Amino acid sequence: MEIGHFGGNLIVIKRTNIKFVHKKDSNFYLLFIVVFTAHSVETIKTPSTKEGDNNLIDDKNRNDDGTSISDNVFDVAIIGGGYAGLSAALLLGRYLRPTIIFDVAKHRTSRIHGYLGFEKSPIGDVVQKAWKDVLQYRSVTRVEERVERVDKDHDSNLFLITTTTKKDDGLTKDYAIKRKAKAKYLIIATGVTHVQPTIKNFDEYLGNGVWHCPHCDGFETTDKKLVIVASGNKDNQALKYAKIFLGWTKDVTLFFQRPKDGDDDNSTMATGGGDHQLTDGQKNEAMTLGINVIESDGISEIVSDSGANKMKGVLTESNRFYEADVLFYHIEQIIQNEIAIQLGCELDEGYVRVDKMQQTTIPNVYAAGDLDTDRHYAILASASGALAAISIYEDLLKQAIKITKDEGTGGKKEEEEGGKNN
Repeated sequence: MEIGHFGGNLIVIKRTNIKFVHKKDSNFYLLFIVVFTAHSVETIKTPSTKEGDNNLIDDKNRNDDGTSISDNVFDVAIIGGGYAGLSAALLLGRYLRPTIIFDVAKHRTSRIHGYLGFEKSPIGDVVQKAWKDVLQYRSVTRVEERVERVDKDHDSNLFLITTTTKKDDGLTKDYAIKRKAKAKYLIIATGVTHVQPTIKNFDEYLGNGVWHCPHCDGFETTDKKLVIVASGNKDNQALKYAKIFLGWTKDVTLFFQRPKDGDDDNSTMATGGGDHQLTDGQKNEAMTLGINVIESDGISEIVSDSGANKMKGVLTESNRFYEADVLFYHIEQIIQNEIAIQLGCELDEGYVRVDKMQQTTIPNVYAAGDLDTDRHYAILASASGALAAISIYEDLLKQAIKITKDEGTGGKKEEEEGGKNN
């Protein structure tokens, strides 16, 4: 590790290759320094002010001179700025708890449904309003950086969160700014990623004719011709998914579409993969329910009705046309559980196992939102984030009350012993 000055800037050199070259018939040496990687490390500081600190929790976190016992340590770190993470941050802000929330999420270009007070509101508008609500509380810090890893310092019993931002400073091949934060509690709300099929014109209709969540957007299929794209039928998932829509429409066609890359990592995939064929019993069930199944002719293109500005149907790989008004897709769901695995949290079919208060199998680590359940619904995610925040606050308060009682009991005993000695 070397420290160098380049253009007036101080950088930390991770690796160097130094050569001394002597030129013949000359009395000087040339020094070549090749810098491969460099990085700087910054500590993310806790807010300097908040709405109040005359409370028992903050009182037990101060030295006799009023300084903080744990300088620049957040009470809670939240990873993920979706409904669960934002809901947790909102309550923690109202609890006056120093909280840091990491967010790099890209939200769906669709509308929210089934969320009281926000029905049919654009998701982007709801999230923007949520951030405004959260950040009005000065104890909450937002960091728009991806978390690289989380480690547990067993000596201090704190979580060490590291983010990395790459940038080109014109001097090195790979310059990275690493930022670190410390926290007593951790809420993981990283959610799931829904893999999308490779179909021409898919993006054009995403959120406006193409969806993936039946509980959120299934109403849009009411009395419509529905086409479903699935990549596999592991544990009969594809047929189960198709049956959900029968409460809105009886016109259902189920296509099996093998993923282009053939990836099937069962450690992170919640659905999809595996055998994409139906058993004879499943075929008979589909036929009885009126679900048309296409097993060996995937969809290649969504066909537009330019005059009506809507979907007209789909074209398959064999160039066959099927009429369709809406399309739902059920490919792989990649559970973003990497951080939970780093910390040793137990999983349940890829989802993070939690108790009734959203705590994982690792003390002081909580999981919320789509990460811990296959019921992916905005209002449920928000509720789980709120529950995690309440649980953490109650734990912090319980500790502060215990310390206060212990101090009071100890002081009383000292007085009694002093009286006896006198």
